[in-house]
Amino acid sequence: MVNLVILGEGQTEEVFVREVLAPELAARSIFVHAQTVKSSRTGRGGALNLDRVRKNLRDILGQRSDTYVSTLFDLYGLGPSFADFAQSRQHPPASRARRIEHHLHEDIVAHSGCRRERFIPHVQPHEFETLLFSDVRQISATRPEWAQYCSDLKRVREEYENPEHINDSPTTAPSKRLMNLLKPSYKKTTHGPVIAKRIGLATIRAACPHFGQWFDKLTALQPL
Repeated sequence: MVNLVILGEGQTEEVFVREVLAPELAARSIFVHAQTVKSSRTGRGGALNLDRVRKNLRDILGQRSDTYVSTLFDLYGLGPSFADFAQSRQHPPASRARRIEHHLHEDIVAHSGCRRERFIPHVQPHEFETLLFSDVRQISATRPEWAQYCSDLKRVREEYENPEHINDSPTTAPSKRLMNLLKPSYKKTTHGPVIAKRIGLATIRAACPHFGQWFDKLTALQPL
């Protein structure tokens, strides 16, 4: 049996991990506990910075030595406090995410003193909503009034090599596209995990290579 904590950036990621990712991993004897980054003594979620992430991960890693810890952070939501965030802007999305994951891994291992294999960082290019563009038909089928936007969503998807390449501009990031197109009824925390469940992990993994590689790493974990 493998125990795994996945630290999410916000409520949407926590629900996705709990309701979509965890059942699939449990079938493989990998038992997942979803958590959201603590932003204060009572608050959770919100803007990330390295100090806050470092404290959260150090606390989780220090609780039990037989537990793996991973992350589900949006590349779009990170900032210059994360090493290589600014310098890697010209790199392709997955390459950029891997560079930041590498630096985050080194930082957290150094500050927590944990065994290197216990921490598996994942930064999703460009954000969680990228995954929803794995099958835009499922987005448009989630609510009756969204059916009229299927062709618009399909055009967005067809512009890019894969959903993880949909850009991270403040106006055209995947979440912004959904909110602008499906407003006012689209609610990120409500509909995001629902759509992901409708799509299914097999389709998401096939369409989003960086996400798929993370999933493969998790399924390969062995008991500590």
